Amino acid sequence: MSAPLLLLLAWKPFIDPPPHVWDYWYLLPLPLCLGVSIVYKSIKCPSMKQVPREAAVAFLSIISGLLVAAAVLFGLVRFAVG
Repeated sequence: MSAPLLLLLAWKPFIDPPPHVWDYWYLLPLPLCLGVSIVYKSIKCPSMKQVPREAAVAFLSIISGLLVAAAVLFGLVRFAVG
């Protein structure tokens, strides 16, 4: 076996996470919210033609809600501790 294949087989993802993922932790909710909005809207919409637009609206709503929640929590911590 080659060395890269052995390294891949020896990798334990929950013990040794990928090295540079945590440099961009704030981007991790984007694919999760996109997947949730697409799946949810593909189940709820009566026509698949409506899914892209409805999923985009749901995605932006989820991300907006997360940003508002983050700003509120940041303000609470900033003024409560500061």
